[in-house]
Amino acid sequence: MAAVTGRPLVLLDVDGVLNLGKFLSSERRGRLRGDQGWHCGRAGDPRDPYAERIVLNRRWGTMLRSLEKDGAELAWATAWNEAANWFISPLLGLGQLPVALALDGGKAETVVPWTRGRPWAWLEDREFELEDASALAGDVPHLPVLVDPQEGIGWDHIERVRKWLVSLRG
Repeated sequence: MAAVTGRPLVLLDVDGVLNLGKFLSSERRGRLRGDQGWHCGRAGDPRDPYAERIVLNRRWGTMLRSLEKDGAELAWATAWNEAANWFISPLLGLGQLPVALALDGGKAETVVPWTRGRPWAWLEDREFELEDASALAGDVPHLPVLVDPQEGIGWDHIERVRKWLVSLRG
């Protein structure tokens, strides 16, 4: 394992990890509207039929910010790129995060070099992206975390990242 250099990154995908809008049926979205903490809306002009559907739980921001207390730096690793700061960060109370410019297909090829050898955990719903990222990481400490796009992140994902962060210090 390579020596740990720099603050560990927690890389965040949006669609399928924090935004479930593309993955939930209209019936399930309707049920979530009434549940505490859930936001169901659109990114951009709500009258625009091409505006991105956003379905997320605002409490996820608190979960993610808890990782900062464990020494992590949060960053976007999503095809949303800077738009994640405009539309997703405010809903989660995250503030402006660094952006690893990512392409929609083959994100790992841009995201992993962006980390510049820093340890990283990546919350992502596409298994092939995590496999590619792990291959590209070499001996840099990393933790690929697969998220079910029907559920989004949960405390189990956060705890897994937290344990990994603690192991880096040990």
